[in-house]
Amino acid sequence: MSALSGKNAKVMYGSVTVADMVEWSISGFAFPIVQKDTAFADTVQEYDIAEPGDPGTISFSGNYDPADTYGQLALQTICEAGTTITNLYLYANTSTFWRVSSGGHILVTKAMAITMPRNAYGKVEFEGKVSGAALEQVGSGS
Repeated sequence: MSALSGKNAKVMYGSVTVADMVEWSISGFAFPIVQKDTAFADTVQEYDIAEPGDPGTISFSGNYDPADTYGQLALQTICEAGTTITNLYLYANTSTFWRVSSGGHILVTKAMAITMPRNAYGKVEFEGKVSGAALEQVGSGS
């Protein structure tokens, strides 16, 4: 069994690499559940799926680059406009990445959350809500 390394990970918006991103994460797909009604003599709780699945969230962070016009600043503009996107790609390496599946989109919910420590580079964070379809993995190389 092979494990993927994040050594060459990156985030791309369309064909542009978002500058200086050092980490990304996917929350994963989840179904909300509710407890079933209990009946006389039940000894174990049971659960049902309550509603359609939640395709989750994505987040990524890295070093703040105010000159990254087509990456970091473009995502800030998208967030402020409330525009959805379908062309954000989370790469693990050159041949493996995740994207929103057909029929879905990502709403950028947080952009340019900047932390500026006195003794290091500025850090920046972004988040997005996946909607309408799950994320899909493309490729499986190392």
